[in-house]
Amino acid sequence: MATERFVRRGRVGRARLRSAGAPAGPRRADMWRATLIAAAGALFVERGVEATTVDEIAVYAGVAKGTFYHYFETKADLIPALRERFSDAFMGRVTQAVDACDADDWQGRLRAWIEAAVIAYFDMSGLHDVVFHGAEMPLRQAMGDIAVVQDLAGLLADGAEAGAWTVEDAREAAIVMFHGLHGATDEAIVTGRTVDEIAALLSTLYLRMIGVAA
Repeated sequence: MATERFVRRGRVGRARLRSAGAPAGPRRADMWRATLIAAAGALFVERGVEATTVDEIAVYAGVAKGTFYHYFETKADLIPALRERFSDAFMGRVTQAVDACDADDWQGRLRAWIEAAVIAYFDMSGLHDVVFHGAEMPLRQAMGDIAVVQDLAGLLADGAEAGAWTVEDAREAAIVMFHGLHGATDEAIVTGRTVDEIAALLSTLYLRMIGVAA
């Protein structure tokens, strides 16, 4: 029964995870790897990393077990790949939201950054918990070195240079803001507060923090 369930899930997974009409050659290899990563992400969120087997990942992705080992030596090797996938998707959503604002609308750009980050975190919290809260993660990491925080620091620095607000140390301000966003969104997920409530609260708080009357 369990095998049948995963075979059915595998058929659905293939339709959802593969890129339609992908050509043969290197791009097909990229497609198989991406399909395995996406399949693992779905199963890890649903069942947990320890409970998910390589066999189940291969079935869900619609590939032979040997294909899995062509791209990954162990199941654990998928975690860094999923971490990168999460970060790229998160950053892509934030960038798209900010780029939709006028170049000189600094308040609008910061609000868009915050709102997109909150929504992305809400939407992908399951995968986030799998890949960033695992036992193999370090107890501490330099948040100022990750791409999304560097992007926020760049926005803060550019806005300060344009005279939109005052920020003495954009990197440190971005670290504080991102940690606050992370914590407030976690709290909202637990307590049931909405995305809109958290985004509005953080936007007002952060604009006041950098000297803007929100």
